[in-house]
Amino acid sequence: MVFATIKMDKKYIRSTMLRRRNSLSREEVIDLSCKIEINLFSWKKFLSCDHILYYCSFGNEVMTDTMIDRSLSLRKKVYVPRILKKEGKLEICEIENLEKNFLLNSLGMREPRGINVKTVSPVKIDAVVTPGLAFDRSGSRIGFGGGYYDKLFVELPNQSLRIGVAYDFQRVESLYQDPWDKKVHKVITEKTR
Repeated sequence: MVFATIKMDKKYIRSTMLRRRNSLSREEVIDLSCKIEINLFSWKKFLSCDHILYYCSFGNEVMTDTMIDRSLSLRKKVYVPRILKKEGKLEICEIENLEKNFLLNSLGMREPRGINVKTVSPVKIDAVVTPGLAFDRSGSRIGFGGGYYDKLFVELPNQSLRIGVAYDFQRVESLYQDPWDKKVHKVITEKTR
């Protein structure tokens, strides 16, 4: 019975946070994302990273397009994931811009497509800017439940930064974590650096 309650709690948190995030106006998403970007790029440890994996934002997620463009203008190597559903993992694809060779996957997320997509090993990655529906004070996170980022985190070098970006309301006191759930090192919101 405890197991069922825990699963319902995760389900409840997912639906509550998704509903709250979806209630944001486009103007709020842009404004809050801009503040989160400022806080992220004011962190010297992040700025020292040369190989950064971002997610391609969709819906009302924290917007990453300007973060990606800013990293590229700083001459960072930038990567975005592509979901390999059959393998149950993320493939890391290098990008030079957000202008070409992107298609929507079955979940409605942008992914690099085409025969010339350059993929790299997770061992190259210095920092991962990670999405999530909720994060707690210890760095535990709840995503959509696919476990893609948890599996990726295991493959990263120990020194790679795992950074959650979220709206401040997505921070909670404590989240239940299954044994396979992996934490982020830091969560950046519009209020916290």
